[in-house]
Amino acid sequence: MNENHAQINPTCKQMLNCRLTGNITPISWFRNILTGSGKPDVVAIIILSDIVYWYTPMMTRDEHTGDVIGIQQKFQADKLQKTYQEYADIFGFSKNQIKNAIDNLCNQDLITREFRHIKTGSGLAITNVMYIEPIFDNIVKISNKIRSPQKDRGYPPKKLGDIPVKSEGISPQKNGGPPPKKSGDLPPKNGGTYTKITTKNSTENTTTTTTACEAAAVTFENCIPEPIRSGIPEIYQDHKDVLANLETYLQSHGEPYVITELDYAAAHSTKDGGFPAFLRRSLENGWGTENLKIQQAAQTEQLIQQRRQREKELEDRRTEQQRLADIEKRDRQIDQKFQEALERLTPSELDRIEKKAWVEAEQKTPELRGQQGQMLAAAKEKLSTLPDHERDSLFEVAKASVRAAIGGLLGENHPGFQRAVDNQVLREVQQRYPLKTPLASLRQERVKTEAQRILKTIIIHSHGLLKIDRAEETT
Repeated sequence: MNENHAQINPTCKQMLNCRLTGNITPISWFRNILTGSGKPDVVAIIILSDIVYWYTPMMTRDEHTGDVIGIQQKFQADKLQKTYQEYADIFGFSKNQIKNAIDNLCNQDLITREFRHIKTGSGLAITNVMYIEPIFDNIVKISNKIRSPQKDRGYPPKKLGDIPVKSEGISPQKNGGPPPKKSGDLPPKNGGTYTKITTKNSTENTTTTTTACEAAAVTFENCIPEPIRSGIPEIYQDHKDVLANLETYLQSHGEPYVITELDYAAAHSTKDGGFPAFLRRSLENGWGTENLKIQQAAQTEQLIQQRRQREKELEDRRTEQQRLADIEKRDRQIDQKFQEALERLTPSELDRIEKKAWVEAEQKTPELRGQQGQMLAAAKEKLSTLPDHERDSLFEVAKASVRAAIGGLLGENHPGFQRAVDNQVLREVQQRYPLKTPLASLRQERVKTEAQRILKTIIIHSHGLLKIDRAEETT
């Protein structure tokens, strides 16, 4: 340990006391988050790294045992709320660059973007507020897209002890050039070596390799249970460090612990040839177990939140049903008292109140659109069914009314005078005869309904029914 420490770079020693903080950016993102021209979208990568930071929960630990007892998110709303300008101010890009980068992340299904209309605590309405949420599964895919050799069925790295020294003559070309050619020897075909292979060497090499493989197989079969064997990447199933670490922790921590850490290492080890070292550190520090606790805590918290939400919704429904029942009960009481008050009124007083209510209803009820046209059509139809003497009488009355209105400005043969007479005739028909039209009937029904409501309101206020009702509720 001291020898290695003495050989370390001075700057590396200085970095031992340096604690930098910031967002984490996997290298694989630079090969998977690209612009339209195929170049790494650096702005999008930086923003995604910041979004992932905000969505990484904070763990709450027990102060006595150190166990994770809960998790807490870093932002207040149900999703992370950001603006283009905020990111532009933080990272020094333009607002347009930020928007294009977020568009790119949305198009690659790495985040979702939602615009909402919200109200602040002071009641101020704000439109188009942006909320962002990462798509976890897709981010994991691009983070692990450059896969480690154990997942690509590559070869484990050689250790220093596995590399023969130069004096063993593994590479004749590097130990003094190619061996001298003997007479009659021809260069090997198809890329063969110049090493002379004898029967003795072949037998020794075969025996040694077979013995080592059989020993490793025996150790693997006897010491490693099947659930663990199936979780080891195939290329590392004979790796002595992997087997030794698994065997050690099987004896000290048990099979469930080893399975959890092995699964975590297989899923998160992405460095080429780094699986054995990653597995060893995971077994030492319990990364997989800690991650499992976090997931279980998150699931427990989610179940608690869902249960609370269901209880709140049930309580809200009960409250609403009770409120509606109270309203219906009070309405029935008021209706009963209204009928009793109505029976005590004299006919003349009731007639006066009804007329007053009808006049107010006429004033409050708006004219229906298109009603005038239907009334004119009904007047023309009625005019065509009248007897000749009634029709002639209407025209004489209309002419007299028009003469009185315009004086001698237009003669009776003038087209304008004739049009004025025709319009006056239709107005006279509307006044003299009851004309039934769909819109007029509909408005009449609305006026009637409004008049009944006003009548009820007048009687309730004039007889103090609401005060009586409140007094009864108090007693």
